[in-house]
Amino acid sequence: MQKMATIDPFSSEEDVLYSDCHLDPDTEYFLYVGELKADCLNFFLKEAFSRIFGKKFDFISILPDVLACYPHPNMLVINPRSRELTGAWGYTTCCRISGRDFNRFVSTSGTVHKLVGELLQRQKNLFVHVFESVPEMTLNRIPGVTLLGPDGEIAHQWNNKLHQLQVLRDTSVPVIDFRICDGYKELLQTTEALWPVWDQGIFISQPYSAAGMNSFIAYSPRDLEGRDFFVDSKYLLSRYIPHISDPTVLGVVANADDVFIAAVADQDIEGGNTFKGSVFPSALPRKIQRQVEAHTRTVGRMLGQSGYRGIFGCDFIVDEAGFVHFVEVNARKQGTTMEMCCTLENLLPPDAPSLLELEFYAVTENRFPENMMELREALGDICWRTYNFKTDAGVRVRESIPQEHDERELFRRVAENSLEHGVIVMEHLGEGLLAEPGTFVGRLLAVSRRRELLEEDIQKGKDRLRNSIIPREEETP
Repeated sequence: MQKMATIDPFSSEEDVLYSDCHLDPDTEYFLYVGELKADCLNFFLKEAFSRIFGKKFDFISILPDVLACYPHPNMLVINPRSRELTGAWGYTTCCRISGRDFNRFVSTSGTVHKLVGELLQRQKNLFVHVFESVPEMTLNRIPGVTLLGPDGEIAHQWNNKLHQLQVLRDTSVPVIDFRICDGYKELLQTTEALWPVWDQGIFISQPYSAAGMNSFIAYSPRDLEGRDFFVDSKYLLSRYIPHISDPTVLGVVANADDVFIAAVADQDIEGGNTFKGSVFPSALPRKIQRQVEAHTRTVGRMLGQSGYRGIFGCDFIVDEAGFVHFVEVNARKQGTTMEMCCTLENLLPPDAPSLLELEFYAVTENRFPENMMELREALGDICWRTYNFKTDAGVRVRESIPQEHDERELFRRVAENSLEHGVIVMEHLGEGLLAEPGTFVGRLLAVSRRRELLEEDIQKGKDRLRNSIIPREEETP
């Protein structure tokens, strides 16, 4: 049952917009800090903790996401920017903030520190599960608090595209030809020399970019005009390669040798560099899937040598000739980590550990549990597709779309053949809320036993989301 949220922009609780925390004296808790899209992973972790420690566990989620209602209790919402906009507009307003800003707000929140102190009085240790590890997450400096994820400094270093390409270019990983420019002036000089050589386009990115932000593809000097460039910033220039597929691989690093590979999916990329969702299983020939898995394992071992422990992802492209090219490392959980967990849950034996259990052992013991098992060949007939519905303009949500099924339940029903296919809307903002440009209105998941049904179901979901919003008035607060 979803719980209605009451957002109070004038609350005296610092930057806390919504709080619904009730502690059971017979339960131990862990905290989750991250976006709502990965909150569902906590149910896998909760079950793993109960098995490992032989105790009743639950979790408290600390989120930046502002919704009209939330899927379960024990949630705390912190988003100072949303608080500011809500006070200005007079209506609850949703907006995204960076992961680094969010983790800084959480780590300095008096409300959060009070909660941590209360939990540590009840239990000896408190795990903090994170969606993305960043240096701004400092709760683990408190005695008794353990970060369940990669080290923030190491992850931040690996998420720097300049770092990862420089480290990987002398390995067997097929890194695309690239240049590093120191500032805008050098960027102009370098691109001028490269246009005749990289005649199919130049991919231009800042060191940190994701989902199409801080990056674009230029096909001629005209595409550089009117762009906002930082004079002193470093820029990555790489040769754009026309391609037919954008495979992505999810893995877990336990140490410098042991890397778990989950599965390969195909990314849905719009405009050349904007991620919209993924499709599983990959449509690529098995031979090519093996190649990207092998390259991902090599990258994982490099991560492991640097001290990285936990979940990561690797993105590639495949050109028309069938050659694989490395694109980037994502030193964090991917947007489809939950779907991968559900896939493994239904295709591996019941006692096989989940991705979250693998990450727990990797972070705490530098190893995988003995019953760790990878998918090898037969993938069964489970197919799925996701889509992220983001608004490019300010909108008002005119009606709510409740989530009709639990994500794991949808996978199970399809796997046991009680349902041939289905689609659900997840994390819909809810009726009456305003949304700033760049906000996710909702996410879609379609699961089926036949791949051809996925696109039709996703399209129906897109129509529902599109019809749930209307343009916001043009005036500004």
